[in-house]
Amino acid sequence: MSTFWKFLFPFLLAFVACPAFIVLHEVGHYAVGSWFGGEVRIHYARVTGSMPKDTFTWQVGLLQTSAGPLVNAVMAVAGLLWLYRLRKNSREAAPTAGAWLATIFALNAGRWLRSFTSSPSHPEPKDEALISQVIGLPEWFLPYLLGGLAVIAVFATIRLHPPGGRLVPFVSLGIGGVIGIFVWMRWVGPFVLP
Repeated sequence: MSTFWKFLFPFLLAFVACPAFIVLHEVGHYAVGSWFGGEVRIHYARVTGSMPKDTFTWQVGLLQTSAGPLVNAVMAVAGLLWLYRLRKNSREAAPTAGAWLATIFALNAGRWLRSFTSSPSHPEPKDEALISQVIGLPEWFLPYLLGGLAVIAVFATIRLHPPGGRLVPFVSLGIGGVIGIFVWMRWVGPFVLP
């Protein structure tokens, strides 16, 4: 296997895809806000604006807050199913470009691993904590529930790759994603979507 496929391709894929997933998450919030007549504006890492008082209810607020995480959930489930379909009979073979693309989509579930880096009194991610609170659950419930499901999804994603060849590509994927998010949040995002 060439160095490109083992290290550089996963790195570059994550470098580009992780910022794209942030934007798609925000597009989910933006789409619902616009649908209900809000004067919303999408930024590189958030959506701002206001909703008309006559259409804004707690249900609309819940839907708008849920839209971003729902985008991530759909991409994660679709990616995991796609990866399973591609790899179910060829787990020993080197992953193709399509398998790496499915992998990065499946790893959208990694968003909810952040819940394990926060305390129950200040749960992360904030969208999921707000959703929990609005539907009458403890603020930490949904972030930790989704965090547990994310552990399972990430483990399953890794297991769909060949044994003995997982460490370098997945470390590369992680490094590419972290650097991609940093570059997006620090320089590119504020320039492109201030």
